[in-house]
Amino acid sequence: MTETTGTLSVEARASRIVIGRVPRGQSLREALHRLVDEHDLQTAWLSAIGAFEWIDLTEYNQKEQRYEEAHRFERCELLSMQGNLSLRDNAPFWHLHATVSLRKDGEDVTYGGHVDDGAVFALEFRIECLDGLELRRADDAATGLQLWEDLGEPVAPASAEVVEPGPSGVWARVAEISASVEPETEEYHPEKGDFIEHAKFGLCKIEGLSGDGVCIIKLPDARRKKIKIDAMLVLRPREDGDRRIFPVRPRPKR
Repeated sequence: MTETTGTLSVEARASRIVIGRVPRGQSLREALHRLVDEHDLQTAWLSAIGAFEWIDLTEYNQKEQRYEEAHRFERCELLSMQGNLSLRDNAPFWHLHATVSLRKDGEDVTYGGHVDDGAVFALEFRIECLDGLELRRADDAATGLQLWEDLGEPVAPASAEVVEPGPSGVWARVAEISASVEPETEEYHPEKGDFIEHAKFGLCKIEGLSGDGVCIIKLPDARRKKIKIDAMLVLRPREDGDRRIFPVRPRPKR
């Protein structure tokens, strides 16, 4: 993770997209944790719309550095939900915020906050998977929250990409198509002067290559680093002006 002018950031690209819906009456938290197991999710970003039979929202008291008691809103529309999945205490952890609206005293009112849980009325979601990136949460002294920290090399990506359905929306057909997708097998060989797009280090220029597969790269912050390019899966390059940029990721474990 690169520290730049008061931020902590890393370049990454979605490797899969999972879309679907949660049936009425299900617990939001339980449904999302089932999705972790069903699709082998580790690091991901979620967005959703729909409605809730009830939802519990809370907010963080910055002065006292604690969450307030959750407030329950019933029979409400979900205007927007955003959140992410990462690791906390070595377990998958969903961090979600939502904005909801409901009718109160004859007027439409809007509330927002941190999602504790909810009973779904209807929920349609999109999950962008970042399989090559591992994010973990740790205690942050400045805020009292558990925020992302830098934890080394990216992990191996998950299996085949989940394909979004077309207008027909036939989920069985989606699963069939997804199962038939074969991974890219063609090998590409970047040269000195080319660029690689690394999940952890970002866009890096290749400054040297050795016969034993060691590659010297220049990071966005001008540091140099040696990596084993032979240990990476090098994907088809794209052209950016006069630059060739090769996406790379760890080779899947067999």
